[in-house]
Amino acid sequence: MSDFGDVEFFDNLEEMSSGGLPLAPDGEHNATVIATDKYKSKAGNHTLKVTFQLDGGKYRDHNEWYNLWATNEENKRISTEIFTRLTKAVGFKKYPENHGDFVGKKLVLKTEQIDDQFEGDNGVVNTKKTKIRLYLPEADSDMSPPKEAIPPF
Repeated sequence: MSDFGDVEFFDNLEEMSSGGLPLAPDGEHNATVIATDKYKSKAGNHTLKVTFQLDGGKYRDHNEWYNLWATNEENKRISTEIFTRLTKAVGFKKYPENHGDFVGKKLVLKTEQIDDQFEGDNGVVNTKKTKIRLYLPEADSDMSPPKEAIPPF
């Protein structure tokens, strides 16, 4: 008796579609910070991971990693600049005491799908991933300036 006798085998994987949520299309999406996690990366640096829910869960959640404690000063500066944009877009005037204070905060993310590739078990895998191009305050927030005045990164 086969261990896999009752498991369907797919001959043509190219015709299969993923059962998971799709990536968000290019454009602006309402987002909510649903999780944050400060941890030590494989390289030994502390890193902040922020998870965004896009359009109320209509699309796949998006993770961003901010290398705010990098040992390389240029990497640290770039990451801190991007994280400061996020901080302002959710309405903080300065960094809060705890990274968990970001959870539940709302903003608009301008995203783009970009081509990506990584080394998988069977060689190079080509895929798409979400890239955040701009952090914007919620449309009904009291933030100024207007979003047209906020430079992209």
